[in-house]
Amino acid sequence: MYRPLLIFSVWLFLSCTTYSPEEKTLLKEEYPWLYEAVFERDADEILTYTDSQSEKLAAQAWRAMISTPVDDVESLLEKVVAANTDEAWASLWFQDLKDAHIARLNMLWDEEPELRTGLVTVLGYHGNKETFDRLTGVEVPDLETGLAIGRLTNSLELSIEDQLKVVALAFDADEPPVTQALLYGFYRTRKEIPAEVEAYMLDRWEYFSSPLNVGPIQYLVRILMKNHPEQTLYHFEMSEFEFMEPRLAIEFARSLATAPYTKQTPVVLNALLDNINVNVRIETLLAIKAQQENLDGQMDRIVLNKIGLIRGYNAALRLHAFLASGMTGDYLDDVEELTKDQPYLSGLKYRILSEYLSDSEMLSLLAEDAGSGNRLIRYYALNQLAGWWNGLESKGELTDEVRELVHEQMKTSDRSMTYVMSGLFSDSTLILDSEYDKVAAMLERFSLPEDVEVFQAMAPVLKNRFEDLSGEYIMTLAAEGSAALNSTLKNAGWEIPEIETKPTTFREPDWKRLVRLGPNPILMLETNKGDIKIVMDVLSAPATIAGMDELIRDKAYNGTPFHRVIPNFVAQGGDVESQDGFGGPDFVVPTEATNDQYYRAKVGIASAGRDTEGSQYFIMYDWMPHLNGRYTIVGEVYEGMKVVDRIVNGDYVRKAYWY
Repeated sequence: MYRPLLIFSVWLFLSCTTYSPEEKTLLKEEYPWLYEAVFERDADEILTYTDSQSEKLAAQAWRAMISTPVDDVESLLEKVVAANTDEAWASLWFQDLKDAHIARLNMLWDEEPELRTGLVTVLGYHGNKETFDRLTGVEVPDLETGLAIGRLTNSLELSIEDQLKVVALAFDADEPPVTQALLYGFYRTRKEIPAEVEAYMLDRWEYFSSPLNVGPIQYLVRILMKNHPEQTLYHFEMSEFEFMEPRLAIEFARSLATAPYTKQTPVVLNALLDNINVNVRIETLLAIKAQQENLDGQMDRIVLNKIGLIRGYNAALRLHAFLASGMTGDYLDDVEELTKDQPYLSGLKYRILSEYLSDSEMLSLLAEDAGSGNRLIRYYALNQLAGWWNGLESKGELTDEVRELVHEQMKTSDRSMTYVMSGLFSDSTLILDSEYDKVAAMLERFSLPEDVEVFQAMAPVLKNRFEDLSGEYIMTLAAEGSAALNSTLKNAGWEIPEIETKPTTFREPDWKRLVRLGPNPILMLETNKGDIKIVMDVLSAPATIAGMDELIRDKAYNGTPFHRVIPNFVAQGGDVESQDGFGGPDFVVPTEATNDQYYRAKVGIASAGRDTEGSQYFIMYDWMPHLNGRYTIVGEVYEGMKVVDRIVNGDYVRKAYWY
């Protein structure tokens, strides 16, 4: 999403290199007391700080309430109305609001216009049809109102007339970000969009005179390519695709993978292959693979000549070309060479080789790699084994060999391995109904909270396979009071009693060190693709940044990979333990949610649920409002987003330090 204030914001960040006297006092004297309450998730105590004369302390207390459940929503609502700040309203986003509360919010919209700026953000999460009618009655929606309407478009069952009303508002909006926000519900929905609504979008796009920026066009491409590829492509010249902005080009490539095949499909795919951005080209190759049957071999030689056989190109890019081509059988030695000592590319190797090896040969390869001395190779082999086995049509004589392999791997105490194997445990030919004792013995090697992902992965397996035998064990786990695990257990169908969440033991920040660090220190990530500079916001996320500071000074981030890269979403790294996404430091920090938007370039902290954060961070490729309030934001990239745009799985941080 376009942000006209970005340059000003960066200047403001960089100009604030030292704390004001008030901020120093807050950090040294007030924040430590507030955070004692945050560590306990003591809502009543946190709320006392919202009455502070210091606006900054009150704001941080309200932000802490975003991730803190309350018993008395009515009292919280009264305090929010009295405070009427953006941070206060955000504290209601994820609370358990009842119909009466929503009716009250709708009434406040009508009767107290001065509350609308913050109130509308709550209505987007909790509103009903009456809310929708009120918001769509606004003649000129601002960004937050547009986003609230977008959220409701996705969550409510709306008539065609109402959906047409939203489209009209979107195209009538003066600002592209508002247009994008209003279209958000159509972009995110999994529901079928009525033909009349799509036709109206096409019609309005045809006669829309104001310039759209990348965001709204992205949304329209994803929405309309599904059923109207020719009409959508009509808006673009073929020469545009080579130099197209990466986010839009990636949206096109992904849409072409599933859109109806037309005579323009190979032409556009060929043009996108010439785009300079590596992730655009990778997504295009994946689209070519998805359309392989329709293309009938016409691009097999093209992708090899343009990419696959060019030795100076990125290994991941070349492997995707080999995956997309139907002529790769002659180049399997190249595939092996490209993935040698490159565990993060193992998944691609397996996908390519599975098309040329017999099932028996494929299993032998996976079994060999599962016994590798390289932990990451073992991890990717087991990860591939689970998907490959579950998708195999004829298993027959391979079952005994896979069963033996699975039982051997069940002896591990490595959470990553167990997590990726969890899909195999549902197969009653691999784990017999009489072998619950082996599953129980495996789980005994793990503990909460550090291994919460293992228990989350196993919750549905135990429910579906061993409900009677594991019921008592599940209750024991639930009694640990892990909010993240108990939420998963409920979602898996386990009936567990309401259990008070036990306070987590968090890492205590060194508040004096944070004062020395300054309010907006710059984190430098020297990567193998170039430098990334991040302006940090200490006052918003002090506990998280204090933990990161310890790891930075210990050089723990040096050499860590970007293990999860999803173009147009996030580039995630910072696993200082296992380097595969399941590890972290020997401490936990609390969720420090904020009411800020998750715009492109924002840097957040990964988690497995509330108050499970550690070292892993992610950098946003694009605006993703569904993340708002759910994760900690520590800062924003102010230099190096072109580097981030070039990152692929397995790229890494050579060195991390304060700049």
